Amino acid sequence: GAIGRHMFVSVGSNHQHQLQHHQSRSFAKMADDTLRRRMDDFQDLFSEARLDMEDARDSDGTTYFAEDLDAAQESVDTAVAAFSEIIQDLDDIDQKNSVLRSNGLKVEQLKGEIKLIIDGHGHHH
Repeated sequence: GAIGRHMFVSVGSNHQHQLQHHQSRSFAKMADDTLRRRMDDFQDLFSEARLDMEDARDSDGTTYFAEDLDAAQESVDTAVAAFSEIIQDLDDIDQKNSVLRSNGLKVEQLKGEIKLIIDGHGHHH
């Protein structure tokens, strides 16, 4: 019976090892609901930044402009930072790439738009 028992032990430990390996792999992937929640947060920040930039564009030439631009700059920074954090926290390369594919352009647009508002300001006067 000793041989049979020995075989059983090696199979058991091997299975354990595979299980742990699988867990460490799935741990590297951010849970889908976590990622979704964080992307939802980012979408909110993104929309807010867009609205703030609209306000700033609308108030250009008024006394409110500096304040609106500050607010816009801040919300753009917040949205960009939130996005960078998500990317940093994603260890899984597939997840990282799909998030970058679907939202990377938006973030670049935000940076570009706020720059245009800042650069464009003052050319009216």
